Amino acid sequence: MKRVFAASCLCLNLLCSAATAAEPTLSSNDLPRFPPVSAEGALRTFQVEKGFHLELVASEPKIVSPVALSFDENGRMFVVEMVDYSERREETPHLGRIRLLEDLDGDGVYEKSTIFATNLAWPTAVFCYDGGVLVAATPDILYLKDTDGDGKADVRETVFTGFAEGLDRINVQAMLNTFLWGLDNRIHGATSGNGGLVRALRHPDAKAVDLHGRDFVIEPRMLTMSSEAGGGQHGLSFDDAGRRFACNNSDHIRLFMYDDRYAARNPFYSMPAPLVSIAVDGPAAEVYRISPEEPWRVIRTRWRVAGLVPGPIEGGGRASGYFTGATGTTIYRGDAFSTQFLGNAFVADCGGNLIHRKELIPNGVELKAQRPPGEQTVCKRPRRNIVCHRHVPRGHRTPLVASK
Repeated sequence: MKRVFAASCLCLNLLCSAATAAEPTLSSNDLPRFPPVSAEGALRTFQVEKGFHLELVASEPKIVSPVALSFDENGRMFVVEMVDYSERREETPHLGRIRLLEDLDGDGVYEKSTIFATNLAWPTAVFCYDGGVLVAATPDILYLKDTDGDGKADVRETVFTGFAEGLDRINVQAMLNTFLWGLDNRIHGATSGNGGLVRALRHPDAKAVDLHGRDFVIEPRMLTMSSEAGGGQHGLSFDDAGRRFACNNSDHIRLFMYDDRYAARNPFYSMPAPLVSIAVDGPAAEVYRISPEEPWRVIRTRWRVAGLVPGPIEGGGRASGYFTGATGTTIYRGDAFSTQFLGNAFVADCGGNLIHRKELIPNGVELKAQRPPGEQTVCKRPRRNIVCHRHVPRGHRTPLVASK
């Protein structure tokens, strides 16, 4: 069973860089607006693979602009609302929030909605920990906790700082994200492209951790940090064997071959890169969207091909039809789906408004990720950007965070 959130606008689009010369001009007719769809009506617009179905668990106004979530031990859901995406970071108070959702009668629908915390700049991750939550809001990781039971955080402590330190401009698509428990009982996270020189504020004498090109690991008891191999963009996942997976916009499934803290014990031997691309059909594999191409995407591609603006020409000059916004790669480890899906990878392409599935097959010491025979997509929908997957506590269903 799959559950879907309908909420408001988030598109992890590749933004066009400013050209050195004057850019071509557009009129409002070149970029038409699409009419909104009600939350209930949105479900009918999805195409879903046989054997799966979707259920709505929360929608506006109970939730807006969701990008990440975490469940606590009571089944409550803490959701990141990135209201300030993508050009409103400097507004104060900051618009980003954490929303607390509660299912009061156990029917799987979250009736109660409380704003748990506000004034967060571009929040991107949340993780339930020690009765509260850790929240990523560049340049910080904060600890927020409700101590009086009103559903609102009254403890707010910055425990780490220094992500994206030294950058003149923070890339909104390259911020830290995806807190996950590892088999080592530590919290693993993706640094992404902005990097950082991060300090643990509970340990002022500790050396700052250089996270340029590196991911991070948090020791939860002491709230200290160390680094590990990195290179992914948005999303991390573990399989049952503890192998770590990542993705990038145009490389939809990647595997970390080893933990480089062990390789570092021998400084006299140069190891191969720990992160490898494993998709049989290539990093930017074909995808089969049902939504019409966004006018801005068509125009941007045309301008790039014509040399009117800078930027990569992808897909042989096609505007879509291949992975351009892979995110949230997740290895399914639950028991709600048929056993044939256990250990499969589910990858969202928010540029194509769909979810893609891969089977993972042993390939020597590596794995290879191949498209199941005859399958194109698990789930797809016009103008719905799916950016995050999470297993849930009861029954291990996998909800999806979507936005329109």
